[in-house]
Amino acid sequence: MTMTVSSVDLPGIVSRLRRRGGDSADIEVKASRGGCPALGETLCAFANTPGGGLIILGLDENDGFSPVSLTNIATLEQGVAAQAREAVSPPVTCNFTIEEVDGNEVLVIRVNSLPLQHRPAFYRGNAYLRQSDGDYRMSDLEIAQIELLKIQQTNPTHPDLAAVPSTSLSSLDTSLVEAYVSQARTRSRRLAPLDTDSLLTATGVLTTTGEATLAGLYALGTYPQGLRPSLGVTAAVLMPSGAETRTQDLAHFTGPIPDLLQDVMQWIARNTPTDMGYDTAGHGRDISALPNRAVRELIANALVHRNLDGVTDGKRVEVRIKADTLIVTSPGGLRAITVDQLGTPGGKAAVNPTLYDICKDVRTEDGSRLIEGEGGGIKEIREAAAAAGLPAPVFRDSGVSFTAILRWRHAGTTPVPPPRPREAITQTRPPSNRPASFPSKNAPAVWDQLGAPRTFDELRRRTGMSRAQTRYALNSLLTAGLVEMVGGRGDRQTTYRRTSRTPQ
Repeated sequence: MTMTVSSVDLPGIVSRLRRRGGDSADIEVKASRGGCPALGETLCAFANTPGGGLIILGLDENDGFSPVSLTNIATLEQGVAAQAREAVSPPVTCNFTIEEVDGNEVLVIRVNSLPLQHRPAFYRGNAYLRQSDGDYRMSDLEIAQIELLKIQQTNPTHPDLAAVPSTSLSSLDTSLVEAYVSQARTRSRRLAPLDTDSLLTATGVLTTTGEATLAGLYALGTYPQGLRPSLGVTAAVLMPSGAETRTQDLAHFTGPIPDLLQDVMQWIARNTPTDMGYDTAGHGRDISALPNRAVRELIANALVHRNLDGVTDGKRVEVRIKADTLIVTSPGGLRAITVDQLGTPGGKAAVNPTLYDICKDVRTEDGSRLIEGEGGGIKEIREAAAAAGLPAPVFRDSGVSFTAILRWRHAGTTPVPPPRPREAITQTRPPSNRPASFPSKNAPAVWDQLGAPRTFDELRRRTGMSRAQTRYALNSLLTAGLVEMVGGRGDRQTTYRRTSRTPQ
């Protein structure tokens, strides 16, 4: 969050730094016992970061961020100002204030971000960006990304509308296209009378020459990564320092956006803890550490709003789980808005306007909307986190990437609501031992047909649902442990049946 020096909550910042055990992406701390430290790289990195950053002098990171009793604050201020003016090009502006920590004075410096047209800043011939708690040299591609952003301000290039060579309608997934066309016709009376090809051209899925646009291929393609490998997602659990392996459950996801969203959601579900809780009927349930609606919005935003320019062609959306933290990073920064404006009435700016509009009419396998299209995703994430009693989500724009962070409390730190009296539970239990809740919208229809073992085709006929809807509902029941498979995948004689465990 962008802050003026006067608005800094220093006690809160110091408390968070102590819990974290180190600097953060927007805060650099130096003890400065021996005078003004060399800050050229940090000043340069914060100048290149939308929103800038804070430097705090007078705290010892190696001693739990305890104060060091500065006696030369005026000299320190002069030293930092000189580096900002003379060592960084173009010069960086800073604001200074003297604050107290545990009764001792410290110097707090707000490093202001340079306007986009003046970025990138350089220090000793190199441009720097802030990452985690350090400064790193920008690559040529990252510098090119900033140069492209300057052009986008006055002359948008609309890469999502670009034609993808060697593609056509046959490059798109038939079932996704059918659902998209049906929804688009329902939404617009102008689109309703158009034939499929004309509608896909009018909405930017196909070009006038019949090729798929990048937006169309990404949202509705059979296998977009065959032509643009960077349109996939990588996910991994980061192991603690000293562990035998650096990562766990490393996964690479491919397919169009609906598949990516579904697969990433399932990966996150299996790699986040659950707590025991109780639903409104008093039944015990496993409750995810992170609210699903917040996670879903976060992943959908990353997929739809990632940068699609050629300079990010080697970068994928990245999902990481570290300790009690979910981190999602997408290539490219924000466009025309700041982090502070996210979630506000005016804080809407689609990075890929055509892709965004297409995704309003795209449906996932269970028939759910891919996005609402109201620009309220960030607000939804914040509200869902607050309702779950979780820390507020953190959003960071480095200028060349956007990162969203959700944290959950470790098991046992959140009080679990007590169970209702046994009499009440007995009175409210659904008939026929039917589960009180289901993992997806169409799961009840499938579960109800499993009074006896059924094959996939039998379930599809009995429920009247499409193959995609049946598959999604069945997979959700399998993942939840409510249904089990008898036989092998791909075998038409494989049957499915309810598990012997008592549903909750």
